[in-house]
Amino acid sequence: MNVPSDHLYIASADFSKHSIELPIKFVSREIQTTALLDSGAFSCYIDQRCAQKYEFKMISLNCEIRILNTDASPNKGGTITHRSLLITNLGHMSMILGMKFLQEHNPRVD
Repeated sequence: MNVPSDHLYIASADFSKHSIELPIKFVSREIQTTALLDSGAFSCYIDQRCAQKYEFKMISLNCEIRILNTDASPNKGGTITHRSLLITNLGHMSMILGMKFLQEHNPRVD
């Protein structure tokens, strides 16, 4: 199945914490939110509430993905069963952009 991709722009970043939070804007939609840039995350994730709010198309996965938090505890959102980005409970974050994003887009981060 060929899933259409989207483009997003990152204007600036907040380096005041131990992580990098980025304001992002999708090109093809009127969506502006923040994302966590995380080189320790393998994939890209979107919070369940954000996916529903912006009506991201959700595609069922063939098998569920068990998700662990950074402290190795199970994520309270349970397993991932659908994707647009991988959909789970991210707490206060809307999105996490992980290694797949970094490898594909190779952003310059100083």
